Amino acid sequence: MKADRIEDALAAMAQGSMLVVVDDEDRENEGDLILAAAHAEGDRVEDACRLLAEFADVDFDLPLDPLWLTGMVCYADASIDCQAPQYAGPLFERLVPWAGQLSTTGGVTAEGPVSHFLGGLAAVLGRFDDANTFFAQAAAMNERMDAKFFAARTDLLWGKMFVERQAPGDPERAQDLLTRAQIAAAAHGYGTVERRATAALRGMD
Repeated sequence: MKADRIEDALAAMAQGSMLVVVDDEDRENEGDLILAAAHAEGDRVEDACRLLAEFADVDFDLPLDPLWLTGMVCYADASIDCQAPQYAGPLFERLVPWAGQLSTTGGVTAEGPVSHFLGGLAAVLGRFDDANTFFAQAAAMNERMDAKFFAARTDLLWGKMFVERQAPGDPERAQDLLTRAQIAAAAHGYGTVERRATAALRGMD
């Protein structure tokens, strides 16, 4: 819904509505950078894919400013949830040079290790060995930072990758990672991670 006044926004949130805060139309719209990922996080996959298609129409181009990396990983997150290789490939190529970095806007937001998103994109592309390498890199960064939420998210995608790859030993690796993600998510209130890890574990039965 549209809420131009703070009072209207508070009333909408009290009723359980989701709000995306954006700038005026004549200013740069930071909300566009996260909306695709927000749709995917809320299981509104069709909406996320529509925004990804619009981003592809402008050749995955974002202004080279402090929000560039945040925007790219948000679109990458949506591409992973949409399982859309036509978008995953170009996003992967643009993010590879940033593999060792943490996506953040100077402490205002933090999206996690870029290698986490590269792992997810590589898995969408069927490049499972690359995905495994990037997930291991992300997991190591998460451990150094003691970043429990990012660690749970990486364990979730890493475990799902092993489910899909099905190499010798992969089912056991998937079980361990998905169980670890589920337990951490339940302990810390990461609702989406817990729900998706539980669904993935049930799918292995």
